[in-house]
Amino acid sequence: MQLISKYIEHLRRLKDANKSRRLVIEIIIILIVKVILLWLIWVMFFSNPIAKEARQSEVTRIILN
Repeated sequence: MQLISKYIEHLRRLKDANKSRRLVIEIIIILIVKVILLWLIWVMFFSNPIAKEARQSEVTRIILN
């Protein structure tokens, strides 16, 4: 009887470990997706800076219009 209860307890611990492992995998996937999205935002908006003269003319045009 004691052997069976030890076995059942062992199976419960494995089940709990599997849940935490799945949580770790989900968190890693979410972090990877966030890093990819941040990289895409950087590529789209910040990777090609424009010259200072062009920035000044664009800001002036926006303010005056």
